[in-house]
Amino acid sequence: MAKDQNHFADLHSLFYPKHIAFIGASESSALGSMLYLNSFKESIWSDTFYPVNPKHEKILDWKCYPSVLDVPYSIDTAYISLKTEFIPKALRECVKKAIKWVIIFASGFSETRDPKGKELERELLEIIKNTNTRIIGPNCLGPFNAEIGMTFSYASQRGNHGGVSFMSQSGGHLTQLFNVGYKRDIRFNLGISFGNQIDMNCVDFIKYFRNNQKTKLIAAYLESFGSATGRELFSELKKTTERKPVILWKGGYTKEGIRAAFSHTGAIVSDIDLWEAMVKQTGTVLVKDNEQFWNAIKTFELIYPNYLPRGDNIGIITPGGGASVNLTDLFANQNFKVPILTLESQSKIADILPDVNVNIKNPVDLGASGFILDIFTKCIKVVAKDPKIDIIITSLWPDHIYRHAFKRILEIRDLTSKPLALCLPTMADDGILAKRFDSAKKILHKKRALYFLSLRDAARSMAFICQYSKFLKSHKAIYS
Repeated sequence: MAKDQNHFADLHSLFYPKHIAFIGASESSALGSMLYLNSFKESIWSDTFYPVNPKHEKILDWKCYPSVLDVPYSIDTAYISLKTEFIPKALRECVKKAIKWVIIFASGFSETRDPKGKELERELLEIIKNTNTRIIGPNCLGPFNAEIGMTFSYASQRGNHGGVSFMSQSGGHLTQLFNVGYKRDIRFNLGISFGNQIDMNCVDFIKYFRNNQKTKLIAAYLESFGSATGRELFSELKKTTERKPVILWKGGYTKEGIRAAFSHTGAIVSDIDLWEAMVKQTGTVLVKDNEQFWNAIKTFELIYPNYLPRGDNIGIITPGGGASVNLTDLFANQNFKVPILTLESQSKIADILPDVNVNIKNPVDLGASGFILDIFTKCIKVVAKDPKIDIIITSLWPDHIYRHAFKRILEIRDLTSKPLALCLPTMADDGILAKRFDSAKKILHKKRALYFLSLRDAARSMAFICQYSKFLKSHKAIYS
């Protein structure tokens, strides 16, 4: 059956293929060797992986076939790693072989601004017209599945699998996402790099991820709609966001960025105002740079849905008056409220702290006493129980960066349904402290704790989760 008008097909076999062909395989090819051949050699497909290259009889101990038509098995997915002029012939053979998914690595298409590149894309679409074959790409890396070990980068072979599924027009951003994500213990599920998305596109994958039970959060880097339309994307986002959060990094939102996006993926980038209106109406979380993207993914992964805030009232606990002012400014600038604690809470904190150089109202300035772990944790517990507070933010300093300190704080986190975020702003500038933190970080990852190395990142990321919480509340998707 050919691709329907909704640009959707059953993508299960793309992420869970049984037989895979690699057209253009070569031990001397950096792309084929480094990213795929060695990975597949150690994978569950070691016996169902078929290199295709008429110049070789064997590659890495695999039998090598001159054409996919010579492979004596049905094939779910074919990767094409060839120069552009040889791709149409290879694609016709894939169609004849009834291969459902074809991933085209090569660049040199519409992103070059050369009319020949656009003509070649039209030729590829004409080849698969009215067939069962679908194209991923060109100018892409293809599918990823953390659960079964389907990778397109060495960076994607580490870490625990989880519920974050993603899509991207940029392969480089995905490499960054893995490099950053696994260090921060982001746990991935499925992913797709689809480059120019001339056939299968963002709408197809949003629909699939929405209906995929193991996907809890959808992240997307998009420069354009690809072969979809803005109306189709709007419709799918609207259906998705009441069930699962969608974090969208829009690339090319400045005049200069639009020019760069066209050179990157041939993206015909629509006005950023259109995208902003779309995400506002659908409850999609819009981010505009890499740090916002990584931090928002981590924040949503850990907070949604068990610790979703019911309001935007922040409780701040930190040693030091200057630090408390800084945190208050940063969060207030993101439209958070910093309410005065109840008299009962103030009384309890007053019993814990000395009478001078402290503030018991909120932000709670613990003064020098805050570096005493017992005092610090007792005050956090009081603020966490205060009925005026929806979110707990605490800033930790060098004296706190020990495994047992994190354990004590996370025991409080486990006793509340309110989100609790730890801010560790000195890590980046202190090599000795960072080394000590490497050991303590294992506790944070094991306990799935939310922490930030930047106060500004903490404020912005928590603003995103509150924005989404308000959307769900207004649509009664979570709250009764």
